[in-house]
Amino acid sequence: MCGTYTGRCDLKLPASLQCISLQEGGCSSEWLCSLLITLSSLDHSVQCKLWDFVLQSSEETRGDEAHTHISDLISEKLSHDLSNIKMFVKNGNTELFELLRDTSIGIIGLMTAYCASLASEILHTLNRLTKLYLWGTFTGRCDLKLPSSLQCISLQEGECSSEWLCSLLITLSSLDHPVKCELWDYVLQSSEEILGVEAHTHISDLRSEILSHDLSNIEIFMENGSKKLFKLLRDTSIGILDLRTANYAS
Repeated sequence: MCGTYTGRCDLKLPASLQCISLQEGGCSSEWLCSLLITLSSLDHSVQCKLWDFVLQSSEETRGDEAHTHISDLISEKLSHDLSNIKMFVKNGNTELFELLRDTSIGIIGLMTAYCASLASEILHTLNRLTKLYLWGTFTGRCDLKLPSSLQCISLQEGECSSEWLCSLLITLSSLDHPVKCELWDYVLQSSEEILGVEAHTHISDLRSEILSHDLSNIEIFMENGSKKLFKLLRDTSIGILDLRTANYAS
């Protein structure tokens, strides 16, 4: 779909639908809320993709009188089980992620590092989230606040620093159940490359920190590895390691 949508979403969707892709345009909070409620009524997994789509507030679209109405709709949305919905966001904003706060979205994909940054404050509130997909470049310390329900984090395409990956693994180790970390087309850069030689002491401290944590609940699935990555994992307590090529095993 393309275009601008306001008011309550009145689409009558077929039971066979597997994906709705919002390509270009925009919609009100009210319209997206009611679309998610409609998708939740399907008894199978369904994807909702937000590409170059801008979320506007109902106040912007219809005036201040919409505030009470959208609050009621948000309450209605929270009462629905949205765990069958997989949401992929390319062009997100703060308002979109606030709209998702405390919902039961099952899977979310963040197509840029900027989206991940905006979503970081609400991720831990997604009480039924089982899988998180990430794209983009990540440096510095990983500050993602992950929900206790998370079972898999999938790094799809991009790159990250040693510091970021170290701190992500430390964050995953705090979950009290098995969790999978998938590395697909992801390139690991050293913190020295990104931050300069002065980062050497800092990354050494981070290595000491990661060795002090129990990572036995983590399974690492590796499609794209490197010597730097394996050195990062040296002496750690990773529980399961899945190497997809003979080269990586070597």
